[in-house]
Amino acid sequence: MTRKILLVLLIAVLLLPATIACSETTPTETAPIKIGVNLSLTGDLGAMGVKMLDAARLAVKEINAAGGVLGRQLVLVEESDNTDPAKGLERTKKMIDVDGIQAMVGPMITGTANSSGPYAAENNVVMVTPSATAADLSNQDWKPYLYRICLLDDLQAEVLANVVMEKGYQRLATIVQDNTYGKGLEAALVSSLEVKGWTGEHVVAVHFDSVKKDYLSELQQIKDANPDVVFAVTYADDGIIVFKQALDLGLDSIAWLGCDGNYGSGLFADAQSAEFMAKAFVAGTRTVGGIGDVTAKFNANFEKEYGYAPEVYCDTTYDCVYAIAKAIQAAGAYDGAKIQAAMAGLKWEGASGPISFNAKGDRDSGSFELWKVEKDANGNYANVRVSVVNV
Repeated sequence: MTRKILLVLLIAVLLLPATIACSETTPTETAPIKIGVNLSLTGDLGAMGVKMLDAARLAVKEINAAGGVLGRQLVLVEESDNTDPAKGLERTKKMIDVDGIQAMVGPMITGTANSSGPYAAENNVVMVTPSATAADLSNQDWKPYLYRICLLDDLQAEVLANVVMEKGYQRLATIVQDNTYGKGLEAALVSSLEVKGWTGEHVVAVHFDSVKKDYLSELQQIKDANPDVVFAVTYADDGIIVFKQALDLGLDSIAWLGCDGNYGSGLFADAQSAEFMAKAFVAGTRTVGGIGDVTAKFNANFEKEYGYAPEVYCDTTYDCVYAIAKAIQAAGAYDGAKIQAAMAGLKWEGASGPISFNAKGDRDSGSFELWKVEKDANGNYANVRVSVVNV
């Protein structure tokens, strides 16, 4: 009898690990669906990234209130790349290897898209970015696993080139971040001007290190070149320093052009930066939302939820969550490869306007806003729309 009891206990012990392993690794069909989020919540783009995260949270709240996806609730796995591509890859690996995500919102910046893209594709994880705009991303081998809700820098550059042509500027200076985003947008602007038959001269090209936090020598190069227009590609924290020091050097007497990276209230945290932008900037660009009911509803719900109006790339971040949810629903499973296949056929009206994808997974069309900075009667600075350009 004792031997029989021992035999039964031995069999039970041998079976126990397999039972535990099965229960730990096999998700139930009612378990929440994890959606990764890889944004820049600190660092040079922190002021922008935290607002974008609010947009992602709003989308999840709405989707869950409507019944979720495949009968399951969504939950965000929120990570920050600190505006650093190396940190971004680390966070991507954590979400894939530890959290088991099959799709993510982001990366937010081109650098992290480049660093994380190969690993995500290798693991069949879909990335849907609201704001990684560099045109060169379209040509990467891993690109099938990156979809973009944002418009690309070559289109943004064309809008800016039209401003240069219309205003008759002949001496262009550029001061841009020394990274894929900055140099890519600069090259796209120069190329677009050449195509349009511009007869002016690119008098100086300055590429700065955003970590340096002191750009007087770079700005002096701009001043010495005697341009009649300057194009700046910055983020928020580095942009504040560039524009404060540009004001000190008297560069507010020259026309300046901006981009999506230096749009938003984060640049007005410093009074001198805000003053410079109001005095010098004749136009900047950013992806802008649609004019339909979906956009109006998003804007109203966002402000009601958070007490402030959505800023740049909040609408595209919101649309990223909906894109992933729609793809999971269409795929019928929370499986990266199936989600990737379903993404290509999506077509809907988002907060950022009508959305569909071309053969490379980039957005087919959209609109850019031309903006400037104004100071109101109460002394508050704000970005103000000049016009909207459809592309």
